Amino acid sequence: MKRVQLILEAWQHDWLAVEAEKSNTSMSALLRDLLSDAIERRQATTIAEDPIWGIIGMAEGPDDGVTSETLDEFLYRTDWSERELRRVAEDGPDFDR
Repeated sequence: MKRVQLILEAWQHDWLAVEAEKSNTSMSALLRDLLSDAIERRQATTIAEDPIWGIIGMAEGPDDGVTSETLDEFLYRTDWSERELRRVAEDGPDFDR
């Protein structure tokens, strides 16, 4: 933690004193909680307003059954020896194994 000094309006100090007493905590702890809440709200708002969210759903991928929900099942399968291998770049009549 870092120690800081700040100047409060009289009404802010009075409100903090009352709220801290109601919460059975110190004014410093109450201020830290209030500041954390305010920071989290501002960060959530900033993230929600990011234009990157506008691209979600714009494109479609291949219809291979692999989605963000099933990706782990696809990547970490245990039954590979029982399944036919998918060849992507190697498809073609000249491909030899």
